[in-house]
Amino acid sequence: MAKALYGHLATTDQRLVAEIARLRTRVKDLERLVEQLELDRELPLDPLPNVALDEDWVPATV
Repeated sequence: MAKALYGHLATTDQRLVAEIARLRTRVKDLERLVEQLELDRELPLDPLPNVALDEDWVPATV
């Protein structure tokens, strides 16, 4: 619990301030990415082209 509260304390340690700012920016970027992925998932997919398969087709063996 102490670690969770640590970020809310006022500090003059510039390294810690910079790290917190970097992490907040990263969280915002990830939130935007999740939003975009959710929107993309909602878009209808283009149907696959109707391709006739050759009935005599056999997979190649290696």
